[in-house]
Amino acid sequence: MKPRLLILQASSLCNLNCTYCYVPHRQDKARMSEATLRAALRLLLSGCDANDSVRILWHAGEPLAAGLEFYKRASDILRECNPGGVKLSQAIQTNGTLIDEPWCRFFVREKIVIGLSVDGPAMVHDRHRRSLGNGPTHAHVMRGAGLLRKNGIPLHAIAVLSPYSLDFADEIFDFFVEAEFRTVGFNLEETDGVHASTFAGEGVGGLREKYQAFMSRLFDRWQNAGRLPKIREFEGMSSAIAAFLRNHRFTRTADDLVPFHNIAVTREGEISTFSPELASGTLSDPLRFSIGNVHRIGSLDELVANKKFQALRDDIGRGIARCRSECEYFAVCGGGTASNKFYEHGTFDCTETTTCALHRKTLTHVVADGLRKLSVAD
Repeated sequence: MKPRLLILQASSLCNLNCTYCYVPHRQDKARMSEATLRAALRLLLSGCDANDSVRILWHAGEPLAAGLEFYKRASDILRECNPGGVKLSQAIQTNGTLIDEPWCRFFVREKIVIGLSVDGPAMVHDRHRRSLGNGPTHAHVMRGAGLLRKNGIPLHAIAVLSPYSLDFADEIFDFFVEAEFRTVGFNLEETDGVHASTFAGEGVGGLREKYQAFMSRLFDRWQNAGRLPKIREFEGMSSAIAAFLRNHRFTRTADDLVPFHNIAVTREGEISTFSPELASGTLSDPLRFSIGNVHRIGSLDELVANKKFQALRDDIGRGIARCRSECEYFAVCGGGTASNKFYEHGTFDCTETTTCALHRKTLTHVVADGLRKLSVAD
């Protein structure tokens, strides 16, 4: 039971109002306390050895809204709480609008990996990523991207695909190439936390063909560009297909289906595992998936013995078992995403979700067809 990723919510505060955000309380200015950060690190490091590597990801709300001084102090605390020499690294997922030169100097000094939340060119991005006053934000994000580039900080993107995005494969690909992004990960707009996806509202059936056309065009452009930038979905699916062809069986389980590979800690110290999105709980019960609090839990072993965790683990396990027995795509998926299952169906003991239907099943055909065309051409 080795943690690989500790997701920390410095604050739920955000300076934007994206239409698909699943994080509640985005105008709450409270920040994680030093005591909570220290307790979270003690818990994490109790399950690690000196040779282990763990990434700390600051996420939820807009992390930079907590302020530069908060992160300077947090970085000092990371060093103070790690006398055993576990290999800790930091990453921040940010909308980029608050980045300035002092932030860039700090990122460089601490070797922090920066992920930018940007959906593509302005006409796509500004449809959903809006300011608090409902204005466009793309120009502000790209100003931040320009400062990162100026300071030699690599650009990595997480882009959210909405039904609207699917009409702009070429424009989206050209944007990420021209803006010099090294990696791009495409998330589907999902039903998570307090947000209900417009994909689900339009019906998966009617979107399969549109999604397949979008991803096929993107795959062709990507191949012809020498597979740059690296696109997470294509690289991951290509590897999964290759592994299956070698072994004729499923060989990898996603981290968000393995307990404690991902550990999320909220601003108040509430602990969750599996999918990071579960940290938001539900509207009626924000602590629905909390399995403890860092101020009251002394070790990971205590979490394993927690009956609430055990019930959650067993429910997720039943859903994975159903996927294994019922779904022919299990070999390249491994059981779906726990948060998608619950927030779409109200249970983990289920199979297909919108993300599964499009971003797993349809994507499998897109990548397999693309690889087949390449092999014939060779």
